[in-house]
Amino acid sequence: MNTEEAYNILANVLFAHTQENEKFDKLEMMTELGESVLRRRVTRYLDGKQFYPSPDMISSQATNDARAASEFLRSNLLETTGGKIWGFTFTLYPDGQFNIDYTYDMPEWMQDD
Repeated sequence: MNTEEAYNILANVLFAHTQENEKFDKLEMMTELGESVLRRRVTRYLDGKQFYPSPDMISSQATNDARAASEFLRSNLLETTGGKIWGFTFTLYPDGQFNIDYTYDMPEWMQDD
């Protein structure tokens, strides 16, 4: 896998959370990466409103693909920059453009009290 393939996988997983011809202003996938745990939340935005598609809309294969792409991105960034990411927000627009913002802070749910 390479970075471009990982981004394509994430975009395809986001599209899998929509019905055919369903309109959106943007789709957003917020992902948190633990050592062996992945949390993901998808939001569809349309006309200033947020919708939360059911995770049951996507296949287990798409879930596995999203995990592999997420883990690749984390490993690749660690290898190329030395920075460890704990998550990212992948935003996809109807024209196919996307943006990805990485999170370098450990999620609260992973921190020991």
